[in-house]
Amino acid sequence: MTFRLPTYLFLFLTLCFGVDVLFAQDSSYEEQRNQVVQQQNSTRSQIETLQEQIDNYSERLGYATERYDQMFQQYQEMERLIALQQENIRQMTREQEQITEEIQLIEQNINRLQEELRTLIEEYKETLTFLYKNGRTTEVALLLSSGSFNQLLIRSYYLGKFDEYQSAQADRIKETQEEYEESIVDLEETRERNQEALASIREETDQLQQRREMQERNVQLLRRDRDNLQEQLEIHQRQLAELTEVLENLVAEEERIQREEEERRRRLAEASEIEDDDERRAAEERYSRPILRESGISNEELLAYENSFEENRGELPWPVDNGTITQKFGIRTHPVFNTQTNFPGIEIAAVPGSTVRAVNDGYVFGIQNFLGFGDVVLVHHGTYKTMYGNMSEVFVRKNQVLQKGDVVGLSGDENSANGEVIIFMIAEGSEYIDPQQWLQSTPVP
Repeated sequence: MTFRLPTYLFLFLTLCFGVDVLFAQDSSYEEQRNQVVQQQNSTRSQIETLQEQIDNYSERLGYATERYDQMFQQYQEMERLIALQQENIRQMTREQEQITEEIQLIEQNINRLQEELRTLIEEYKETLTFLYKNGRTTEVALLLSSGSFNQLLIRSYYLGKFDEYQSAQADRIKETQEEYEESIVDLEETRERNQEALASIREETDQLQQRREMQERNVQLLRRDRDNLQEQLEIHQRQLAELTEVLENLVAEEERIQREEEERRRRLAEASEIEDDDERRAAEERYSRPILRESGISNEELLAYENSFEENRGELPWPVDNGTITQKFGIRTHPVFNTQTNFPGIEIAAVPGSTVRAVNDGYVFGIQNFLGFGDVVLVHHGTYKTMYGNMSEVFVRKNQVLQKGDVVGLSGDENSANGEVIIFMIAEGSEYIDPQQWLQSTPVP
């Protein structure tokens, strides 16, 4: 004959020897939900920053007139606004997906609580059924039938524990019911936020479409006036030529220093072979000092900068936080005149006066105002050079040695040559390369 332990007795023994295990809580739900909520907060911060920039550009759009120069400025501002709004929609969609994830977590938690509540109620019913059938009389008989005083105390102790277990069952049912009701409220509130997020995305998308239509009308108006086309092309060519000339001069200077250093080492090696001691010592003393650049950086230090730069391809930090690329690197076709120009870097829209930081160790080899680029800080990293243009303020000096993350200055504001953006460029030798291939995929918020 098989003996089966009654459920109520099994629960009673579990209470006596392991009640904490019975009611152990799964904390993973709260941890997962808190993580999702933190992601939402981070995304919301990026959305608010983008919205601030969008509002700023929207206000400035109202200042344009039908004259060509102002119309073209309006076109440029609208292009940046559209880029910012596209990024804002992407972030809002990301937030809505995170809210959906939160809803799924809450629904899973509600299902778990429902099952747990059902189990607790069933177990409590079994306990009540046992007490109804046996009552307090059985407990008294159990005590009176004790074979010794010690057995009486033990039975009394476990009967007391059974009463505590019954009370704990009732308390746990109440707590689970309250947690279940709170989760229902959380679910409704989160669904409301989800609806608000979807409504915001639809509204933002509608505004974006309206602005694109307005931009197309602006293009049609601008195409009526081609008088300044050749002048604009020549200005752009002068801008790029001026910047490139500085880079080429730098490369030539580097080659000169390298040649002189190689010549010094060759002569130093030859000096060691001179038989006359006095002549040998004089030659060695003459050629023993390494040739340094104006910054005092040696070839070895510059090589370390270069290696560090190469090793961090695709992982370099952004020069500004919470930036959005509004103009990409390379050949671009003029939307109005269909002419092609070459942009040597990327244009990053940022909060006016944002902190600009060095993306890698190096030293400042130039600070200069370039036509079309505003104040530009040029930083040397060996073969690689980075340039930070359209600065509203510059905090470094020429030949200053910088470490990764050091503050270079502040990004553009409304009074800067190109408005509230920073122009970031990277060159390998004197050839410009695409900064997006070197930076982290997204800026750090």
